[in-house]
Amino acid sequence: MADRNKAEKRMDKIVANWYLDDFMMLGAWSLVEKIADKNQKTLGIDTKCLPPTIRYNPNFINSLTDEVLEAIMASECFKLLLRHPTARLKKPKEISALSSTVTVDQLIMKNLVNTDGLKDAIPMPSDFGLGADSYYEEYFRQLMDKIQNTENKIEKMFGPPSDSSEKEDYSDDDKDEDGFQKFDKQKGAIKSYMDPRGTSSQDWGDNDILDAEVENFVNNYKGSSKMWGKFSGDAMGQIVAANTPKISWKEVVRRFNTSVQTSMQVATRMKPNRRFDLDAPGRRRVYTTKILFAVDASGSMSDEDVAEGFAVINSVCRHAEVNYVLFDTEIKIIETKLKRAQKTFKIGGRGGTDPTPVLKYVDEHKYDGLVVYSDMYFGSNLPKPRKCKVLWLGSIKDSKAPVDWGFHANLLRGE
Repeated sequence: MADRNKAEKRMDKIVANWYLDDFMMLGAWSLVEKIADKNQKTLGIDTKCLPPTIRYNPNFINSLTDEVLEAIMASECFKLLLRHPTARLKKPKEISALSSTVTVDQLIMKNLVNTDGLKDAIPMPSDFGLGADSYYEEYFRQLMDKIQNTENKIEKMFGPPSDSSEKEDYSDDDKDEDGFQKFDKQKGAIKSYMDPRGTSSQDWGDNDILDAEVENFVNNYKGSSKMWGKFSGDAMGQIVAANTPKISWKEVVRRFNTSVQTSMQVATRMKPNRRFDLDAPGRRRVYTTKILFAVDASGSMSDEDVAEGFAVINSVCRHAEVNYVLFDTEIKIIETKLKRAQKTFKIGGRGGTDPTPVLKYVDEHKYDGLVVYSDMYFGSNLPKPRKCKVLWLGSIKDSKAPVDWGFHANLLRGE
């Protein structure tokens, strides 16, 4: 029979210690209910129900030492604070679960000794050919790029799926009279918990209310270092970044476009006058916005990057006269009669990168807006245009213009 009281008391004791050692872990654990569940072999967050719940198997809890149990509970708190089960969830779920595990394990391993070869049951980035100290989405992308190899390594590390053969340290049919999975060894319990095909991530899903609660909690304490303890202290930057609202690059471009729009009204007989009907000409709006789209054609930009830039040219500004230039260390091509339906462009350049000539060009030719599309590999000593507004549009995820003026956005493919 599963000893639920013992499991609850052990978890409560750890939570009480967090009041002194790690307030962020205490707060995260307190955001969700805790329920013993026969369908949960180990322990995991259920974000699909209301209120969100951590479902646990008392036998799993009681098979762990206090030190290991605290690390497992901290792992679930990290996943919650980093919003892996909700806002950052991707499919397939087993790859998402593995990406979350290798991200979080690096944060808790330093507080865990290798008792009974325990670390051999915990997947780390190096086990899957991944680099250390990266982030969830990057791990997911790399694992998906080699998904067949990833699946083979999962099976090698955790064994065949539970419905195809018996596990090394426990059997799926080995349950107590209450229907809870039994565990004889701590290593087997940890192996089941870490298996991305297991039940610990089976109930992940979108939950806007929980996301808002986590975001508010993190924002309330992100400026107080005393609240971040032995587990959360080293991950403060990651947790705060995960709860910082992100603005789509399309929204930044839209705001830039709105900020530079200019128009005038002209008389026309094609439209009735609202006041005098056909006795006087009507008025229509004519947009007079001039935007220069400058595409970096240096050697560090691939043909695919340049093609993306041209695709943006065709769609970004509907009510503007759009000209474009290709540049590297100088302006190579100037096109002032760009057709919106144009699919192909002639490409020149492929040298270094210096947007200075473009920044001077927009002032000389009186443009309202300038969009510089580049990987941003250039110096910071750049002249700021006197009247023209500038949007720095990065061609890759982490590119950032080395200046503190203008609009900044990164073009993210597929969004």
